[in-house]
Amino acid sequence: MNQPSIQLLSRLALARAIPFRTHRLPASGWLEASDGLRLHYLDWPGGPDTLVLLHGGALSAHTFDLLALALGDDVRCIALDLRGHGASGWADEYSVERWAADVRDLVRQFGVAAIHLAGMSLGGCVAGHAAAALGDRLASLTFIDVGDQVNFTASARMRAFIEGVRPVAQVEGLVRQALAVSPRTDPDLMLYRYQSLLTPGPDGFGWKADRRRPTNFPHILGKLAELADLAPRISCPVLVVKGGRSRVLSQAGLEQFAGRFPRGDWAVVPGAGHNVQEDQPAALAAELQLVITRAAHATLQRTADLP
Repeated sequence: MNQPSIQLLSRLALARAIPFRTHRLPASGWLEASDGLRLHYLDWPGGPDTLVLLHGGALSAHTFDLLALALGDDVRCIALDLRGHGASGWADEYSVERWAADVRDLVRQFGVAAIHLAGMSLGGCVAGHAAAALGDRLASLTFIDVGDQVNFTASARMRAFIEGVRPVAQVEGLVRQALAVSPRTDPDLMLYRYQSLLTPGPDGFGWKADRRRPTNFPHILGKLAELADLAPRISCPVLVVKGGRSRVLSQAGLEQFAGRFPRGDWAVVPGAGHNVQEDQPAALAAELQLVITRAAHATLQRTADLP
């Protein structure tokens, strides 16, 4: 992370009463996926619990910076730049199955006995499909503002904005455009987001992400619908979180989706839109700490039940 980004992150954290300590800043790491593509991840120090974080479409691993700081020293956070996003490599084709395979490759590389997995929006879809393959290594699963049924039209304005972005001379120019679409977002937060999403090029600042082809939304929506059938097979504690202001996931959809899991629960984070991890990182951290505690109690209970 460069110095201006660190200074801005510090300001954002302090404004939200989140402790900012330089030893908690993430290190960059690299993973060679099973198909040979080079993937980037951020690794925040901590432990003993390990939480793998998956971002939404058009975002990057840095969307979790404030959340990881809020979780503190007890949780090691590892956030993957999904292929085609952030600093990860680009591919000829993207699918939920391939993204889920990348998650399994990441977990395999770290070799931890148990992980907690959380995904926001597209990342939640990927997390749900990766969960079944992780088996007993999965200690808990959290979906952030996503379910098997979503209000796709609620994100239409932001999707149109993203598709229409052209290179700009300064990052601040695109931030002003984004604030016109999402006026309730903190300008400093929006600036921090786009500092990590844009890269300089010959025509100005443009997307780091692979925007060569339109996103295959029908494929993603179909894979979200498949989560309804996968849910009964996921036995670990599951939390479904909704942003209080978000229209992407309804209250009824939230409760119905959480109810599909044998050990599902739900929570609403007031004051948060779709990007819960950016809008209310401390509140989301508290919910994640609760589900991590639930998972620990479940492990102790299983141990106690052994003959």
